[in-house]
Amino acid sequence: MQLSGLGYFGLRTRRTDEWRTFAEDVLGLQSRTTEDGLRLRVDDRDWRIALHQSDAEEFAYVGWELPGPAELDAAAAELEAAGVVVKRADEALLRERDVLGLVHLEDPNGIRVELFHGARTATTPFLSPTGARFVTGDQGLGHVVFNVDDFEATYRFYTELLGFRVSDFCDLGRKRIAFLHTNPRHHSLAFAGLVIDPQRKPKKDIDPGELFHFMLEVDDYDTVGYAYDRCLDGGAPIALTIGRHSNDKMLSFYAVTPSGFEVEYGYGAITVSDPWVATRVDGTSLWGHRRPPRPAQAAAEGAQA
Repeated sequence: MQLSGLGYFGLRTRRTDEWRTFAEDVLGLQSRTTEDGLRLRVDDRDWRIALHQSDAEEFAYVGWELPGPAELDAAAAELEAAGVVVKRADEALLRERDVLGLVHLEDPNGIRVELFHGARTATTPFLSPTGARFVTGDQGLGHVVFNVDDFEATYRFYTELLGFRVSDFCDLGRKRIAFLHTNPRHHSLAFAGLVIDPQRKPKKDIDPGELFHFMLEVDDYDTVGYAYDRCLDGGAPIALTIGRHSNDKMLSFYAVTPSGFEVEYGYGAITVSDPWVATRVDGTSLWGHRRPPRPAQAAAEGAQA
């Protein structure tokens, strides 16, 4: 199976108004209202991120693209032969996602995985409210990162069944993170699980399938800086300051979304080509990516100064 890349994802939220403001004013995305929420546009595709009005704040589904109908049929057959329960989309779901073909299944963490082909390309140009230009094309939308409770089962599912290739690993405390690719983007998917000293009780229980962050890449470093300033000016809380990652070398910062998880906004990641030799790094960043001081801590430091 050869996936083309990350095509789209969907979120359930009670904060669609806040998301519209955040998406347009901070991230530079286009938005349009739908019957049950919002659709966000990043490039020439009609939509990339769907926000469904709900009473919850949670990840809903992720869509991985295939080149065409033959590849989708072959992928579904491979998965069924491996014992995976695969469901075909009905006409209502095809209309909702606005694709020609779609099947869906669950990964070991309960994440809804959709495989599709035939997404709609818009007939009007993408016009960012902030002038941002996003790196997509043959690299897909960006990446998504999840917490998982069974690292090994998740790794086998995505590499052996869905055909992801490993880019590298990162050991972070008691977690190991796997970074996987399907195209030249260094990673379209990453997930973290407790595999280092797993007998020690974690400070926070891992919610399997919990979205940690998604990433959008822009084509200019100043665009990152402008977005960072907009966050500092009140557009959104900063989760991690500007820094450079140790594996994909991306310069980025992290902001807190209206739903509470994070978005990485970056520039300049390396690309990969197969065959690729996977390595392991200790720590995710070469520099930066620090948690800002908490308000009480900042006030105390200011008083001491």
